[in-house]
Amino acid sequence: MSMQSLNNKGLMWLVLGLLMGACQPQTNKPALPNVVFILADDIGYGDLGCYGGKIPTPRLDELAANGIRFTDAHSPAALCAPSRFSMLTGSYPYRSYRAGGAWNTNSPSIFSDPYQHTRAGRKVTVAEILQKAGYRTAFFGKSHLGGDIRDKEGQLIREQNNICQMDFAQGVHNSINEFGFDYSYSLPSGIQHEPFAFFENGHFAPFDPTKPADNSSTRLWSNGRYEMKNGTSEIVEHQKHAGIGDVDYNSSQTGIMMINKAKAFIDEHILLNKQRDEAKTFLIYFASQAIHVPHTPPNDFDGNDTELNEQVNGMTGGATGDFVYELDVQVGQLIDKLKQEGLYDNTIVFFTSDNGALWPGVCDFGNPEHDNNGPLRGYKASVYEGGHRVPFIINWPEQIKSGFVANEAVLTQDWVATMYEITNQPMEEDQAMDCTSLLPIMLKTKESETPLHPFIIYQAGYAYDGAIREGNWVLLVNRYNEATELYHLGNDLAQEVNLIAKAEYQALVSRLLQKFITYNDHDNTTMEPRTTEVYQTKQK
Repeated sequence: MSMQSLNNKGLMWLVLGLLMGACQPQTNKPALPNVVFILADDIGYGDLGCYGGKIPTPRLDELAANGIRFTDAHSPAALCAPSRFSMLTGSYPYRSYRAGGAWNTNSPSIFSDPYQHTRAGRKVTVAEILQKAGYRTAFFGKSHLGGDIRDKEGQLIREQNNICQMDFAQGVHNSINEFGFDYSYSLPSGIQHEPFAFFENGHFAPFDPTKPADNSSTRLWSNGRYEMKNGTSEIVEHQKHAGIGDVDYNSSQTGIMMINKAKAFIDEHILLNKQRDEAKTFLIYFASQAIHVPHTPPNDFDGNDTELNEQVNGMTGGATGDFVYELDVQVGQLIDKLKQEGLYDNTIVFFTSDNGALWPGVCDFGNPEHDNNGPLRGYKASVYEGGHRVPFIINWPEQIKSGFVANEAVLTQDWVATMYEITNQPMEEDQAMDCTSLLPIMLKTKESETPLHPFIIYQAGYAYDGAIREGNWVLLVNRYNEATELYHLGNDLAQEVNLIAKAEYQALVSRLLQKFITYNDHDNTTMEPRTTEVYQTKQK
């Protein structure tokens, strides 16, 4: 068969067949790609240079220039915790036991079904899927996915105000490393909530590794700023007592510590492959602390401010701008490590954000021309475009030979279905219910103008309000399942002209509202239908 006679789908599977080892192996090179998924915190659509931002982000700009930059990508929710569930499962937040997310360690794991909801059920993570495909998996950074902590008497803590009573010696259980990650180095509640500490595979990991991993290495922190080595730490907890944490906790050093652990994981992975004569691949899920408040970038990213080798603080003139710059440095450090070890070409790097841009009132970018949300209406927690339209970049040197811009409307959780397809893993009917593979876009084999998603559902901050999009039409729906606003994004990206009252659109409004209720009924207790097709495995 000639190449001309292959249809697009056949071409895609020919490429994947070669990738997955259908051709005769010549070396011990992995048949599957390594994967690095980088999830930024509160990065808006206009925050990166490649999206029109005025803060220098040269490494992310380079990643986009040599890969795919999506212009119409959306987080599944406009707020952190619910999005993080979807990023790992490929299912909308309302399919978990709590649509608003499991914010802190006093909440049961969001991947579990603690209340036996028929609607929820146990959701498998993409890390578990890649484990089945032979990957070594690692998680770094902010989780915001719940877990179990106990007090000194062994009692489970479920009240947020009681987190300060946790016994650090017992660590965090039912947490991220128990849902598909071989290794984890996590900040269970990020840098904004207690416990202000790292946990390695669920065990308390003091900032000073020479100190014991128990309560003697903790203290009760008060709100405020603390001048510390290589930067200023800040506690911004919204409680009177602020929060319990590591006695040496320093918010300005968390990014450095996560990057160093990620590099060490790569070193360990290479060593294990060598010792065991294996060709395993890895997943690194890197959930950066940047740029959530508090905005406390380090002075020097090498961890020592006696000599500025990788200056961060002061690079942009504003603390928020410096934090954006630190995020770019983090990405650069990971890419440089991959290149140094000869892993870069065979690694897929995904980069995106958990929700839309921060509210201007909490930001200091140091540049009045920087618009962190570009032309979009709304910010983080809003159901308008600015709450969930986010940067999304995919880089894969071995398969994406030259950079291009993709204007297709996609969900950032689509990377989950993409990994199902790349590893050819079976997808159950009740898993990864709202994602579709991006491979047709990545390999330029998409067959027609038919959208990957016939429709998309969005969620505001705490699942109170939602929206449904079909083509360029977006219908906003309140918590009572009432249609409130209608916009045509093709003509009105800024969402300034509400068409809900126009007589000629009433049939459209009724149809979209009914579809929204069918797939996301706020009052429903049973499983709503899938919004995307089940991935069918292909014969190798």
